[in-house]
Amino acid sequence: MKKFKFQIAFLSLLIVSITTIGQVNPTMGVLPANSGIVAVGSTLDLQITVGNTGSSSIPANKIRPVITVPNLIVTLLPNVQQTGLPVGWSIVTNDGTQIRICNGTDVIPSNANRTIFIKVIAIAVGGPSTFVGQITFGSATTCANAGPTVTGNNTADDNATSTITVIAAPVPLTLLTFSASLYKCEPTLNWVTESEINTDRFEIERSNANGNDWKSLGTVPATGSGSIKTNYSFTDNNTTILTDKILYRLKMLDKDGKFKYSKILPVLVNCNVARVSVYPNPVVDERLYVSITGTAGFTEATLMSVSGQVILKAKMINGTNSINITGIADGIYVLSIKDEKGFQHNTKVVVKH
Repeated sequence: MKKFKFQIAFLSLLIVSITTIGQVNPTMGVLPANSGIVAVGSTLDLQITVGNTGSSSIPANKIRPVITVPNLIVTLLPNVQQTGLPVGWSIVTNDGTQIRICNGTDVIPSNANRTIFIKVIAIAVGGPSTFVGQITFGSATTCANAGPTVTGNNTADDNATSTITVIAAPVPLTLLTFSASLYKCEPTLNWVTESEINTDRFEIERSNANGNDWKSLGTVPATGSGSIKTNYSFTDNNTTILTDKILYRLKMLDKDGKFKYSKILPVLVNCNVARVSVYPNPVVDERLYVSITGTAGFTEATLMSVSGQVILKAKMINGTNSINITGIADGIYVLSIKDEKGFQHNTKVVVKH
């Protein structure tokens, strides 16, 4: 009788033990920052997601994900610069082309995941090329030793791939257009960009008529849209304390802290008086900006030589207009602005390429 009870107890314990072991299923996902586009000489984060869709926890020292990168265009940064590992994780090997990491003391519960950032540096133009993430297994004793797969593992989600493209450096933001106009007597800036590979934000700056004491008015976040054209707009609705003529520019900042400025655009904000402002003068960069306010109906600009020969004509609107002077010889000219109500304004313009 005692032997029979012992056998029942032993079988019950075995069943409980088997139920407690459960199953684990590590999963792998990879995703590069900036849509996988990086300039030569720049670094890029590869986001690696390791999950567990099984019913039990993944033990410590049990998974050793390996990430392989296309070594002809990128290389892995040294271990000391790989600062994106979760707590408890470590690097097992790193030869520049392939890095193997390990969950070390980190036990991953059921339905949990870990996000890991692996840094690479671009060394040559090329791509798109594939990088691969793969789950491999450790001994559950030490990260250094390989071991068998875990119970319940689905090999179908042990691997993941994505692509990297390296483009020529530098990768400047391309500012396709930048204009300023009056809308209900408020200066409104509009600009169109592309190649926002590393762009973080735009700061709108304003100054008085002589370009001194620039002040930041606000910030517009960049969309980071890559090669897609993106339209932006900003309205300055606080101009009551300023003079009639205001200067605007964009400060375009990258994520690494570098920045550059746009052209400076003048805007006349006295909507009740017809006025004209020309900037810059002398003209040195192929573009002459003409800011107009208060004109009525059809308005035209005529650029003439001092002898009266017409060089070019252009339609004008209230706001800031741009005239392309490419191909016009250095010299002194007269810019005449006329509207259909009889307003006329002449300005001497110096062209100096």
